[in-house]
Amino acid sequence: MPDMPAVRPFGVQFGEAIDFLKGKLSETSQKWDDLAGPVHAKVFTIAGTTNIDLVNDIHTSLKNALANGTTITQFRKDFDAAVQKHGWTYKGKRGWRTSVIFNTNMRTAHMAGRWKQIVANLDNQPYLQYRTAGDARVRPQHRQWNGLIFPAHDKNGATHPFWQTHYPPNGWGCRCTVRAFSQAEMTEKALALSPKFEGKTRTLTGKDGAVKDAVPVGIDPGWDHNVGQSWIAPEAALGQKLAALPRPLQGPLIDKTISPAFEAVMSTNFKAFRAATKAAGQAKGDSQIVGFLDSGIVNAVAASKPELEFKSFAVAVRDARFDHLEGDHKKARPDAKGKGRRAKGAPQQIWPSEWMDSLPEHLRNYQAVFWDIRRATLIVVPQGSFHGVTVPKITIRPNQGTRQGPSSTVIALGSARPADLNNPVEYQLLLGRVIEP
Repeated sequence: MPDMPAVRPFGVQFGEAIDFLKGKLSETSQKWDDLAGPVHAKVFTIAGTTNIDLVNDIHTSLKNALANGTTITQFRKDFDAAVQKHGWTYKGKRGWRTSVIFNTNMRTAHMAGRWKQIVANLDNQPYLQYRTAGDARVRPQHRQWNGLIFPAHDKNGATHPFWQTHYPPNGWGCRCTVRAFSQAEMTEKALALSPKFEGKTRTLTGKDGAVKDAVPVGIDPGWDHNVGQSWIAPEAALGQKLAALPRPLQGPLIDKTISPAFEAVMSTNFKAFRAATKAAGQAKGDSQIVGFLDSGIVNAVAASKPELEFKSFAVAVRDARFDHLEGDHKKARPDAKGKGRRAKGAPQQIWPSEWMDSLPEHLRNYQAVFWDIRRATLIVVPQGSFHGVTVPKITIRPNQGTRQGPSSTVIALGSARPADLNNPVEYQLLLGRVIEP
């Protein structure tokens, strides 16, 4: 058995880990699992809190602890001060509550930072081995995974399926880690890739007996995601997680987990992505997720088109599509004889810049959804209108590949007359109705 790697102590500064914790937005919640696992990579919350200032104070204390290498003893002093300041009555004993908050956030921050380092060094060390702490406290299921080796990414450049769900930590108090290897190191140590992993899934039920989640056996609820992948691309991780759930669970969990803070993250990220793409002047093959298909759309598609199985409920925009999405070709132009190239009265197609920046919001706030029969695409009609005669439309193609993994992608932005969309020969109404401007 190879030597077990030492677990990095929390007191050691780790730049990527600090960035992970600093980048979170604070949000109140009644229960930790009010948010889906991948959302926790971007949203900081303390279960049972309704005071955002209290959440912010505890968040700040944890960031300082990680940046300055302070211990749980100092964190407990800060915790006590925040509790007294805001008058919070919490459940559980102080020692247990502070240990859970401190160790969970420190551990996830370090493993998220570790994943970012792994991705940056893939050319040199593309293989990862699952490692436990090697003592009597290791859980039996995690002990069975000890020594498994898989590539960090699959042949398509996406995170390997095993590491999508089994990258540690895999539960409360989990101390497991990973070790990266180069091909030369694999050969030198006589190591080989593990056979295809065939994990089992268990369903979780609430007190009323209703199924509320499904997770791999051996992983605690809410921990069945790669915290590093969720940090770098939380929307992609969440989209795949939701689509993989049993059908009855998909709708309720979609609506429950897309929180206001998480939506704010998506909007901010999209604006930055659009600005960076414009500044670069050329596409780099990247994409940015701008939203999710909500329960209304998912249920409507399932009822009308049961043969369509989504690989992800995330909706992305590729940087290579920006020229098409907002290009001048959408404007009516005069031909050589001074006549407009568009037919007389044809609707203006180009979206205003402020509408482009608010694409995540418009994707979420829709009035109707259609299925384009000929092109096999979804047509989402946001609320509002263009020029007083047309309504905006977002054209989405399901199950496309991106560097972040599978997602549906926005392939066109434009507008249409309500009468055209209500043509049953071309469009099948899935949800809602189009309101005449």
